[in-house]
Amino acid sequence: GSLGSPSASRESLVKYRAAADGGGSGEPGATNSKFPYKASGVKKAAARKRRHPDEAFDHEVSAFFPANLDFLCLQEVFDKRAAAKLKDQLHGYFEYILYDVGVYGCQGCCSFKCLNSGLFFASRYPIMDVAYHCYPNGRRSDGLASKGALFLKVQVGSTPQDQRIVGYISCTHLHALPEDSAIRCEQLDLLQDWLADFRKSTSSSSTANPEELVVFDVICGDFNFDNCSSDDKLEQQHSLFTHYKDPCRLGPGEEKSWAIGTMLDTDNLYDEEVCTPDNLQKVLESEEGRREYLAFPTSKSPGAGQKGRKDLLKGNGRRIDYMLYAEEGLCPDWKAEVEEFSFITQLSGLTDHLPVAMRLMVSAGEEEA
Repeated sequence: GSLGSPSASRESLVKYRAAADGGGSGEPGATNSKFPYKASGVKKAAARKRRHPDEAFDHEVSAFFPANLDFLCLQEVFDKRAAAKLKDQLHGYFEYILYDVGVYGCQGCCSFKCLNSGLFFASRYPIMDVAYHCYPNGRRSDGLASKGALFLKVQVGSTPQDQRIVGYISCTHLHALPEDSAIRCEQLDLLQDWLADFRKSTSSSSTANPEELVVFDVICGDFNFDNCSSDDKLEQQHSLFTHYKDPCRLGPGEEKSWAIGTMLDTDNLYDEEVCTPDNLQKVLESEEGRREYLAFPTSKSPGAGQKGRKDLLKGNGRRIDYMLYAEEGLCPDWKAEVEEFSFITQLSGLTDHLPVAMRLMVSAGEEEA
């Protein structure tokens, strides 16, 4: 892989924002801003009025990426030259960028690879440790790319006692062939095992003398299964969802009412009604628009046409791009909670996926960071 890391100052972190895009690549719509050095520490966060006071956190369909993103995770950035250009464009805002991650040719653990993993990671904060593993069980055309998982440990600040404040981010792209549920479940098993090993090998703390505080642990990426298709029941019940929380999910096969699909119907991808971020946002805010322009589970009924099939379906489309967070495994007395979740239309016409973004609020006792 290639790591771009010009020198950067650390700063106090009030809120952690991350975005993931499951298809293609694009630049978030945040303006460039440089920060002077600050002594890192924990700061009291200002109270924020929620748009949805009856729910635990805000959610929206937005025409723009959130401002002040801390981390950006992309999948399907297979072209090395395009990745290098994207890196150059993003480097003014994200100080640390990792791209061209993967293996090529014949490797001992997997079949011949002619493409990298497509994983691309950008961060405003220093990357302390990184690891990549290639899934060994990809098959047919999907096995030609070195799809896998990228694990990162980042430092977002330090306490007045010089303890490092750190977090873990994992970015992945699972097997795509729809009939291969067992392969995806095996990959989720590997993802959990690899992440556990990565956390163990990169931990520099002991209970008696903690050198660092782990304050968040996030997994994101294109999982290539949804939480509404009957064909994806095996993945929906995977143990990953008992260890990591999905903000959009009530349980296996049951979505929250506001969650929408992240996979667009490719037949209508370039329609005038959805060719701009604002237009696509308006379309996806209506049930009729979602049925027209989002991909839905395939029907088992013989002869069911696309329009007729959608008329029979309930729900808001196939959500195959995920952002999960852990509530366990963090420092004692610290907790991470979702403050906002967004479905983003800024890349309309450039990808058949909807990027998603999540803002985490990390708190320790009465203090928030």
